[in-house]
Amino acid sequence: MKMPTYEELRSRCLEAIPDEIDKREGSLIDTAIAPVCAELAAAYVNLENYFDLLFPDTSEGEYLERIGALYGVARGDASPATLRAVFTGQDEQPFDPPVGMRFSIDGVYYILTECQEGTGSLVCETAGEVGNRLGEALPGDYLTGFGKAEAVEILTPGENREDDTSLRERILELLAYPAFGGNVSDYKEKVRLVPGVGGVRVQPVFLGSGTVGVQVLGSDLMPAGDALIQAVQTLLVPDEDGDGLGMAPIGHLVLVYSPTTEEIAVSAKVTASIDLAQARQNAENAAGEYLLGLRKSWEDGDPVVRFSGMMAAISAAEGIVDVENLTINGGTENIVCSGVPVNGAFTFTMFGA
Repeated sequence: MKMPTYEELRSRCLEAIPDEIDKREGSLIDTAIAPVCAELAAAYVNLENYFDLLFPDTSEGEYLERIGALYGVARGDASPATLRAVFTGQDEQPFDPPVGMRFSIDGVYYILTECQEGTGSLVCETAGEVGNRLGEALPGDYLTGFGKAEAVEILTPGENREDDTSLRERILELLAYPAFGGNVSDYKEKVRLVPGVGGVRVQPVFLGSGTVGVQVLGSDLMPAGDALIQAVQTLLVPDEDGDGLGMAPIGHLVLVYSPTTEEIAVSAKVTASIDLAQARQNAENAAGEYLLGLRKSWEDGDPVVRFSGMMAAISAAEGIVDVENLTINGGTENIVCSGVPVNGAFTFTMFGA
């Protein structure tokens, strides 16, 4: 919808006034209608903004949430990370701290929810991606006989509150491919509601009639861990009978599993105009971000690591002047990944400009 500008409103108002009245610039009439037209123009601008809020492709914030609510799509809340931690005593034997004890990793605090034979689960006190950390965990209180605690695996990745872009994509996908009765969209919509899920692929007739395969990525866009896989499996089919007790339709046998990973090794000769150590880090970060972008689109099909895309990503990194002799997994061809592309060995030979 085209909204009239201030000039158009002013011109229309002047045309509506009889010609025998002085309408020249600076006249009494011209001066009187100017502020009215300015207010009307501002009102039209606001009207255009509100008009955009009515449609999912241009809406935002709470208005986008209200559109989603019309179709049963809710914004995903932030969820805390759950880590698997290993505890040892001063005698280097498995050690079981008391459940409920606080530990910290890099200043982020976690609660021990269970522990048996030196292996336990730490749940982050703060919801969001901030809890996706591994490494040494420091106890909040003194423990007699305690030696060391280390978080070794992210069981369920923490995720931030869903942003407008992700929510909008889910609404538009639902409108384009309505979820109904156990179709692919229905499975995707249900699985995405599980805290920690960042990507879903559904394979109909996976192992024959009535079977469905569901591949899951965590919110960190890496293959889901055992705990997240079990959570999704329990949601869809709590047992192996397909008796309809879960969210899957009666008779559907569902196998939930993690996709495989495919390491992408990158090698190149790089000329830089800044400190070579910093340039190397920038080049590695750029290559990693390119692969991360491919993981974000993993749901749509097998990612393709393109030679030109990797070249462009590294060349655009800060301080990089030139990139030569680039190879991806030892070659110069595009790579169609059957699994999830992850960082392999990044080998950059650095030269000053």
